This record gives sequence, structure tokens and C-alpha cells, in this order.
Amino acid sequence: MDPSRPARRPFLDAPRALAALAFALHAACGGRYGIFRDELYFVACGRRLAAGYVDQPPGIAVVARLASELFGTWVPGLRLPAWLASAATVLLAGRLAARLGGGTAGAALASAATLACGVLLALGHYLTMNAFEPLLVLVLALVLVRLAEGGDPRLWVAAGAVAGLGALFKYTSALVALALLAGVAATPARRALRTRWALAGAAVGLLAILPNVAWQLAHGLPFLELVRNGQLHKNAPTSPPAFALGLLRDANPLLAPLWLGGLGWLLGRGDAPAARALGIGAALYLALLAATGGKPYYAAPVLPLLLAAGGAAAAPLLRRPALRVAVPALALASLVPALPLALPILPEPAFVRWQAALGLEPERMERTAYGVLPQIYADQHGWPELARAVAGAAATLAPAERATAAVFGQNYGEAAAVEVYGAALGLPPAISGHNQYWLWGVPPGRGDPLIVISDADEDCGGAFRERVLAARLPASPWVMPYEDARWIWICRGQRRPLAGLWPALRSYQ
Repeated sequence: MDPSRPARRPFLDAPRALAALAFALHAACGGRYGIFRDELYFVACGRRLAAGYVDQPPGIAVVARLASELFGTWVPGLRLPAWLASAATVLLAGRLAARLGGGTAGAALASAATLACGVLLALGHYLTMNAFEPLLVLVLALVLVRLAEGGDPRLWVAAGAVAGLGALFKYTSALVALALLAGVAATPARRALRTRWALAGAAVGLLAILPNVAWQLAHGLPFLELVRNGQLHKNAPTSPPAFALGLLRDANPLLAPLWLGGLGWLLGRGDAPAARALGIGAALYLALLAATGGKPYYAAPVLPLLLAAGGAAAAPLLRRPALRVAVPALALASLVPALPLALPILPEPAFVRWQAALGLEPERMERTAYGVLPQIYADQHGWPELARAVAGAAATLAPAERATAAVFGQNYGEAAAVEVYGAALGLPPAISGHNQYWLWGVPPGRGDPLIVISDADEDCGGAFRERVLAARLPASPWVMPYEDARWIWICRGQRRPLAGLWPALRSYQ
């Protein structure tokens, strides 16, 4: 052996290999069920890029615009950015573990556990802001550790940029960033704040989010109204004990000792201010979620950080080569029973049987009826069929009517399905009173006749003289019950302009 060459270290590339495995798992599912309701909506938002939207910052709309421009409605193409972000999260969890002193063994365990964390794998599969938030939090944590350990103070500019970018994807990222900053301020790591570069970083972060803040203010802070309405009318209530139990379940119960141990290890690191700052920040964020009735999956952004800490804490126990292989392998194996719950890897009937074999029922996160599939799976069904049914109704209109028609969906999923799939079907523009669609309003000269997606009790809002049933979708066991067997009505002969009804149709939730 050439003594001038560095010795080969085992598991040096384990985080990379596990990141590749994460991507492969996502790709193996492809577009088994179809486009997710929110993905359709984000594509619609991407067609109208703005500094803000009723229910989210603009980041996901930008990514959806790019993905849809490249891949159209091809599901794997739309989800490619999310899969890459999920794989990068697995990789950087290992890097953070190594940075915290876990070495190659701790890095391998952290990456394996992050891959085996069911909620992270599930959220990383879809083109939503939830796929990018954990990755950006990990990047911020790595930068803060370097700063707390005496790194170049100019890194504060990078920290501010990453924090701002995170907030432009999801508002909870701003809460995570503030919690981590509070952790820095609460420990001797605060010395890193004593530089003008910290102020420069704060300025960069604030400048990044300023257009979105201005948009929210200009539109009457609709996001706050949405959150309030969700708590009052939509979301299933979550008590602190329910939040804790839900988090333990969703994050893979067998990994609980690792991430909880990682949190305790961080909080106990009085000799390492950087590590303790991360622990305080993560604990503050989790406490805030529990106290405010947050959904368990809202904790996902800090789970890779805590799993990385758990890997670093466990590294001294993995001195034997056999353990360095066995423990990460066991972490991966713990995912196997829950893998069909995290990813749409099974056909629907097989999934239902698997769910029953585990003694589980779909988790009820909203105050609505559920079918046999979890909501995230059910909301990947029925959209092309809905658009084709609307196209059948539109085909019955005279040419003059088609020139003035519009399609009304009861929610953004229905409206976005008509908009996204309707381009190839020649459908009239889609409108809705739900969230951002309400702000987009009714295109000039449209709305009579109005094709309405609804149920048997539709009355056309009392604003039309004629109501004709044009179509009805067949029943399906796979969609959400409130989307099942929808009725397609044609409302003709406006008694009063649709604009007069519009204020009463607003639904922010």
C-alpha cells in the first residue's frame, strides 16, 4: 500500500448511496395513482406567477411552473424536483451528523434513519412545499453550526438567504429559522452574532420576503384568515398529547429513540454551543406546534436535524464494523411495513389489504368523511375523469354559448383539474370561490352559461333561470367521498351578474 495515499474509510459514501436509494424509491412509484390535488393547484398558480397567494408563498408556484413547462402533466416529471430535494435531505442529514462529530458511522445512521422516516419520505414524494422545507432547514442548520464554531462571519449572508428562501416556500420555515436563531442567542454561540455580517444576513432574509409580506398586506392578510378558518371549520383538532402521539407514529415509531435521543443529546451539549443551539431551536419549534394545535407533520422540518443528532450521539456505540452495517440496515428495515403507507407503491386493492393487515384506518386530518384510502392517496384519483365529464357537458353547448361559458368548481382541486387538463380538451375557463381562485375572479364576458360541478342539490345560486343536468360521474371507491359521483350541471340565463354573487362565494380554508 502506498503510505502517501489516504486510507479508505468505510461508509464514506453511505449518505450518497442512501440518497440515491431514496430517489430510486420515489421513481419506482412513478405516477401510479395520478396527480395530487395540490399539485394541480400549484401548476395553476404557476401559470399566474405573483409575489404571493392566499394559501402559500410563491416558491412552490415557481417550481411548479418550471416543472410543468418541461414535463406538462407527466407525473414523474412534475415530481422530479421534489424527489431530488428528498434525496438531498437524506444526504445532508448524514453531513450534519458528521459535522456534529458522528463521523462516517454516525453519518450512515443519520442518512438511513432519515430515509426510513415515513413522514419525510411521504412528504418528499409530491410537488408541494413540504418536500423542500426539510432540505432548506438542514442547509440553514449546517450554516449556523459553522458560524457558531467560528466560521467566516460572511456566512450570515448565506444564512439569511437560506432562511428567506425557506419562508418563500412555506411560512413555518420562518418559525423554524427564528427558533434556531433563538437557540443561538440562548447559548455561548451568541458570540457569532457580534458582527455586522449578522445584520447583513437579517437584511437579506427580510428583503427576500418583503414582496410576499407586501402582497399579503395589500390583500388583507388572507393567509391569517385561512389559518383561522381551518382551525374553526376544516382541520381536525389536535391536542398536545395527540400531536405527540401522531408525531411518534408518522415519523416511524422505531426511530423515536434515535430522534428523541438526538434532541436530548443536543440539549445536553453544554460543551458544544453550536449543538446546544440546534437543540434549543428544535425544542422551541416543537413546543410551539404542540401548544398551537399544529398537525404532526408540521414537525417534519426539524426531524432530519434531530435524526442527524441521534446519529452523532450513537456513533460511539458503533465502533465495531458489524454494528456500523447492522444498525443503519435495521433503521432501513424498520420502514418496510410502513413503506406502502408512505409511498403509492401498491395498486389500490393491494394497499387496502395491506392497511387492513396492519390494523390501520385512514388518518382523519380534516372534518370530513373519508373513504378506504388516506386523503393524500384519494386526492390522486378522479381528476382526468372529472375534466372529461365537464368536456362532455361543454360539448352540448352551442358555439355562441361556448364563447361565454365558464366552469365553476367547488374547490381549488376541481377548478385546477378543469384548468390543467382542460387545455387539451378545449374547456372554458375554470373559476371557484376557493382560496386563490376567488381572487382570480371571473374572466370578463364569461359565466353564462355556467357549468357547475356539484351534487344533486345544486340550485345555481338562484342567479340563473334554467338548470340542466348534463352529466354525472360514476361512483369510485378511491376518491374522497365528497368528490365521488359528482353531478355536472349547466346553468343558463343569468338573472343578475355573477360578479354580484362573487363576494359571498369566498372560501379561504
